[in-house]
Amino acid sequence: MMDEVIVKFIVSEGSETQSNNFQQKQVIVNPVLVFETPYIPTSLSMAVTMIVYGISDGENHSFGFNITNRQNNKVIFDSGLANLEVLKSSENFTISADLKNLGFENECKYTITLKIDGQDYQDDFFVKRKTID
Repeated sequence: MMDEVIVKFIVSEGSETQSNNFQQKQVIVNPVLVFETPYIPTSLSMAVTMIVYGISDGENHSFGFNITNRQNNKVIFDSGLANLEVLKSSENFTISADLKNLGFENECKYTITLKIDGQDYQDDFFVKRKTID
């Protein structure tokens, strides 16, 4: 099934898929750890890219992710679960989501949780109020 699974999370202001003949590449726009906004509560658009190594290829796996407000444990986004087949000889399996107008109630730490076959992998980012001079 799975040996050691490694997941890298990249949170950014956006992502795009560029095609060159039959090859597709992900372009990440302005990766961040902290989103600054002049207003709290607020709605923000963002992209989440997750790169996974170590899952067995040629098989179906269950994937899903969510984003949780760490201050009140409220889930602000949930993708639900989907079964996806990992292509053979795919060393880097990439999941990317371009999310629009997510509601952020307060400034705090937010956690992204990626579920793969019932196992959780997590990373954090922050939303904070930008001070206006």
